[in-house]
Amino acid sequence: MCSRFELNANSADLARRFRLTVPPPLPSAPERRPTDSVLVIGGAGAGVMSWGLVVEWQAAPLINARAETLADKPTFRPLLAAGRVLVPATAWWEWPRRARTRIAPAGGGLFAFAGLSDGKRVVIVTCAPGDELASIHDRMPVVLPPADEAAWLDGSVPFDRVAPALRPHAGPFSVISEAAQGDLFG
Repeated sequence: MCSRFELNANSADLARRFRLTVPPPLPSAPERRPTDSVLVIGGAGAGVMSWGLVVEWQAAPLINARAETLADKPTFRPLLAAGRVLVPATAWWEWPRRARTRIAPAGGGLFAFAGLSDGKRVVIVTCAPGDELASIHDRMPVVLPPADEAAWLDGSVPFDRVAPALRPHAGPFSVISEAAQGDLFG
């Protein structure tokens, strides 16, 4: 997954979609980049955290975590019970052949990435792409089906029971590619 996603929704829609009793705070702009504040939903409600875990062995923050190795990595293993969160989104971007490409589940609307948090910062869990997106990028964010969101958030549910939800979204997707022009990363 490239390092951008979109959350283009209002507080009321977010509260309704994620069954929040208090409307959540919203980040300042729809497009989110690493180190930006992002909306995160945990078992106790919603809040804003920085996107990217700080690790001593790398200068840049970790923004993504591979689903296949979460239980093996010392960085993520401690977060697998109490650190499972949802990261609401409406789309994400990739840059195949240097063309900015917006990807979202068909039909639009809010969805949630699987995330892991240390209480202050968050990473987005990624997986291999499904067939529909394989030609765009070799990874994609885990888009949790709504039916799996509550179990993902419930730290009392063992990780091995929720791990099967960390798979490619079945699609279909809305894929809109913009012609490359100007500053591709600006």
